[in-house]
Amino acid sequence: MGKPQINVVTLVVTYNRKALLEECLNALLEQSLAVDKLIVVDNDSTDGTNQLFGSGNRFDYPVIDYIKLPENSGGAGGFYEGIKYATENYQYEWLWLMDDDTIVYRDTLKSFNNALGSFEADARQDVSFLASTVFGPENEPMNVPVLDARRSANGYPDWYFNLADGLVKIESATFVSLLINGDAIQKIGYPCKDYFIWGDDTEYTQRLTKYYGPAYLVGPAKVLHKRFNTKRLLLIEEENENRIPMYYYLYRNALINYREYGSGLDFIKNIISIIQTIFAIGFKPGIKFRLKKIKVIFKGMFAYFFRRYDYEGFKNRMSVK
Repeated sequence: MGKPQINVVTLVVTYNRKALLEECLNALLEQSLAVDKLIVVDNDSTDGTNQLFGSGNRFDYPVIDYIKLPENSGGAGGFYEGIKYATENYQYEWLWLMDDDTIVYRDTLKSFNNALGSFEADARQDVSFLASTVFGPENEPMNVPVLDARRSANGYPDWYFNLADGLVKIESATFVSLLINGDAIQKIGYPCKDYFIWGDDTEYTQRLTKYYGPAYLVGPAKVLHKRFNTKRLLLIEEENENRIPMYYYLYRNALINYREYGSGLDFIKNIISIIQTIFAIGFKPGIKFRLKKIKVIFKGMFAYFFRRYDYEGFKNRMSVK
């Protein structure tokens, strides 16, 4: 028997945010355009998240598949396992993925569907992914994607060609409400699970636009991102000492991404920016946890330069296994 044919598979990755997950799932189940299949990947939560699922529990619905991983593999590992599960178990056209703190509006999926309808059939098949416009709790901008400023045949970028349809051509985005072409996933593989956190979405979306086709920000497809800190990630401003070790992944993964997808000049600029950050942390007044922050930057840089990561896995990331 073949895999079930599904138009849109929705994927949510969660870890120890039970209340937010409930809000996220309720919003997904109330979409004006019904969700066909909803996969929840639980990164081994310890807050009772598993009690929301299964027979007789709050989200005991046939449309929901609940997967509890044996350990916390980070956002990167969660999305890797979720996309792998969806691909191995369902024949789908589009995969809609998001974090558990993403709250969609009633017409978010419908807006994505309308955007796809604005393309001719051949052009629609070439689209690698669509991204939501993301706002914080105070309507502040969040998770803003990178415009596709690459030059077209006549030397000018063409990111504004589809503005009349509420679409802007982009190069990369975050995993906060993306609708990804199933054929693109078959071609370019799964996210890099070794990234653990931060930078995995940038790498994956750059891989999509580089090796499959164009991507677009969809103006009407809005979502609310209920992240507790709505500011950009900046180590110099980090005040939570427990979060500092995680910045190892930020610096290591950014270096991998700049080397793989940027120019040589982009890579050098990133190195210069890192050095400037080290000096700023070292000498700017009022910085907390100076030594710990500087150490984590060097740890991330050494991991990149001495290949202390899954280098072979990264080289073979295009394979669907």
